[in-house]
Amino acid sequence: MSINVLIIDDSLSCCQLLASYFNTLDVNQVDYCHEGGKALSRLAANRNYYHILVVDLHMPGMDGIELLSKLARIGFRGGVIIASAMESRIIETASEVVIGSRLRLLGALMKPICRAQLQICIERLLMMSPELVSPKRPMKLESLKQSIIHRRVVPYYQPQVNINTGRIEGFEVLCRMQQGEQLKLLTPDFFIELAEQNNLLNAVSEQLIDGALDEWGDIERHPDCSLATLSINLTPKQLGQSYWPSRLKHFCEQHQVDMGRVTVEITENHALDRQSQHSGISRLRLHNFGVAIDDFGTGYTNLTQLCRLPISELKLDMSLVRGIHMDPLAQTILKSLLDIGNQLGVKVVAEGVEDPRDFAFLENVPDLIVQGFLVCRPKPFGELMRWLNVRRKVGQNQKVISLQTAAPH
Repeated sequence: MSINVLIIDDSLSCCQLLASYFNTLDVNQVDYCHEGGKALSRLAANRNYYHILVVDLHMPGMDGIELLSKLARIGFRGGVIIASAMESRIIETASEVVIGSRLRLLGALMKPICRAQLQICIERLLMMSPELVSPKRPMKLESLKQSIIHRRVVPYYQPQVNINTGRIEGFEVLCRMQQGEQLKLLTPDFFIELAEQNNLLNAVSEQLIDGALDEWGDIERHPDCSLATLSINLTPKQLGQSYWPSRLKHFCEQHQVDMGRVTVEITENHALDRQSQHSGISRLRLHNFGVAIDDFGTGYTNLTQLCRLPISELKLDMSLVRGIHMDPLAQTILKSLLDIGNQLGVKVVAEGVEDPRDFAFLENVPDLIVQGFLVCRPKPFGELMRWLNVRRKVGQNQKVISLQTAAPH
């Protein structure tokens, strides 16, 4: 892991204290400067060098809110931590500047700041930017081709549950790839980038969707899944291809699946700017497919864009769900999404619910759908059906968190 940090604060003692915390968190380099203008000059010379900026709001000359606006305009793609001793309402205003832009907000922290808060911010950055983590050895191209030829793309399913009622609202289809004679099972981080670079991603997606829709008939007939939807993932690049809406319609007709029960999740690894992508979303909605913006909060789509897109679902990224019980910023973002959802008739899903303390906080949030290991780990079809049957025996109105103790992993 190699992370470079720039602290922008007019207090030398604060800079030194934060630097000492960062140095215990295995970052590569910590620099600091005391004026926003000088920080911008340093970033202009090499805007990709720093992965994290810690920005104080009250500084001489250029204040922190003006600095944040200018960072958005120069396209800074690292993470931003707001750190201030100002009252919480001012910090919330600064947070809204970041949320309304495409900056990646890692945290909005009241001084004095502790090491544990910075650690959560670093964890969020690593979830948003997996390239900073030591890379895994990807599949060989020939091995990927063989897995596709021999139809070794396997759908896994992760339930999405209403946190207040325990009702199953849907399932996200996750891709797994069998490799070699031992049929070793690989997750997408081993092969998705390779598939995209070699024009094989559509082949992987088609095989995954075909397999999932073939199994969906048995899943939706389960008594607890009568109202559930099935979510499949496409990238923004795929969304820009005119091919996909018609192809998905064909798959649904072939497997006799109601298109209104299928949601297309757009993975937010690039901005949705192109007209062809907006057209793709509109065409999917015309065919009655649901459309979800996945990983919201990683900085590519802002709230203004969301209000213009005819989407049906928003998914709060797991990087902001982690630690939400102690993070007013993440709570504010969730509240903003729920307000928009209520206005537009859009469902809101919190991804990556893994901490019981986060779950306990989210239980008090109305009309929220949750997804994560604390609800159920991703499972292949056979294991999923067994989990559903055990869950029903325990009692469909039990609290979600108690079902984990009764259900096999």
